[in-house]
Amino acid sequence: VARFLMKTVSQLVSGKTTTPAGTVAYLGRIKHLLLCSCNVQRSEEWSKPIHLLEAFEARAARMAVTCAQNLSKFPNPEEGFQELSADLVEAAVAHIQLIIVSKFIEKLEQGIPGEGVKQQLEWLCGIYGLSLLHRHKGDFLEAGYLNAQQAALANDQLRDLYTKVRPNAVSLVDSFNYTDHFLGSILGRYDGNVYPKLYEAAWKDPFNESVVPDGYHEYIKPVLKQQLQYARL
Repeated sequence: VARFLMKTVSQLVSGKTTTPAGTVAYLGRIKHLLLCSCNVQRSEEWSKPIHLLEAFEARAARMAVTCAQNLSKFPNPEEGFQELSADLVEAAVAHIQLIIVSKFIEKLEQGIPGEGVKQQLEWLCGIYGLSLLHRHKGDFLEAGYLNAQQAALANDQLRDLYTKVRPNAVSLVDSFNYTDHFLGSILGRYDGNVYPKLYEAAWKDPFNESVVPDGYHEYIKPVLKQQLQYARL
C-alpha cells in the first residue's frame, strides 16, 4: 500500500498523471488538501460527514506527501524504504482508514431500509470516525489540519454519540447474531444476568475445585515453612 501511494504521489509531482482513480482519487485534489484547514467551531459540526471525510483525506494526503519528500532524499529508493518503513506503514494505515470512513459515508448516502436503522448507522459512522481521530490525534495535529481546540470538540461530539447509541448498544451487538458460546463472555450475556453467572463461573473454574490448589504442598508450603524457620532465628 505504501509503495502504491509513493508511486501515485511521484506521478502527480512529475505530471505523468493528474487524475488518480479508485482509492487514491482524493489525491487528485492534493493541492487543496495540503492547504486546507478545519473550520469546525462547534462540537455538533463534527456530525457532518463533510468535515470528517476532509479531515481523513487531508491527513492521508499530507502523510503520503511527507513520506514521498523524505524518500526523495535517498539516492537509493530501496534504502529509503527500509529507513522510512515505520513512517510508510503509518501513511498506509491513514490511507486505509480513509477508505473505510469514505465507504461508510458513501453507503449512508444510499437508501437504507428499516425504521431508524439509518440513524443508528449514522451515529456508528460518527463514532468510528471520531474514535479513530481521537486515537490518532497526533497525526491530525501534526499534519496541521486541525488545532487542539477542534480536537477537543471532536471528543465532545464522540461522547455525545456514545450517549445516543448506548440505549441500543445490546441490540446493535445482537444484530451480528453471535451466540453466548461464541462470545465466551459472562459480562456480554444476552439475558444480562451477569452477577449470578459470574459467581457460578467462578465456582466452575478448575482453580476453585479444591480448597488448596494443586502444587501448594509440593512447592509453596516448603518455601513458607523455610521462611518461618528463618524468622525464628
